[in-house]
Amino acid sequence: MKLRKNWFRYLVVMIPLFGILFLSLKYREQIHQKYIVWTNSVEIILFGDSHIANGKWSSSLDNNGVLKLGWGGYTSEQLVDKIVICSDFNPKYVFILCGGNDIYDDTFTVENTVNNLKLMADKLREDNIVPVFQKLMYQHNNPKFNLTIDSINTELSKYCLKEQIEIIDTGKNMYDSNGLKASLTYDNLHLNEKGYTIWSEEINKYLKSK
Repeated sequence: MKLRKNWFRYLVVMIPLFGILFLSLKYREQIHQKYIVWTNSVEIILFGDSHIANGKWSSSLDNNGVLKLGWGGYTSEQLVDKIVICSDFNPKYVFILCGGNDIYDDTFTVENTVNNLKLMADKLREDNIVPVFQKLMYQHNNPKFNLTIDSINTELSKYCLKEQIEIIDTGKNMYDSNGLKASLTYDNLHLNEKGYTIWSEEINKYLKSK
């Protein structure tokens, strides 16, 4: 009888602890995001559309002060208005990736997308924040889309060279003859966990070089 009581007490204590552990692991990214905002310890911001929003950057990057600011489906024009949020956290770097959603807009032009990206960089530099552009990523088996991505990346690279802004090709090891490798995406567009691992490795390389 005494043994049963001890086991019952053990379960009463351990079940809530296991529950807390499970929730902390499941919501690790969200908890860490709130913590660095609360402690005002943001050093790096990942800024952009769904490619940014879907990443678990706090656990994949070699920095404890990584904040994710991503909005699925947003165009570069919509994100221009949100870039000011970055200044509230006073980070050292803001890694930007957006513009792919622009291509689906009837009013899309390469010039307009690149101009929006320029406005983002201008705002960050005004606030003494280092912008780091990431080249827009291909889709799997969508050559027309990928050719447009090439055009945006070419013009953006010219601007970065002129303005001495860094731009990195975080997707360079994710491509084959069909664009984005099929093994790295679950819908031909968005990355799976393997894809984000490769992406994170490229950002970590950049950060180590600094």
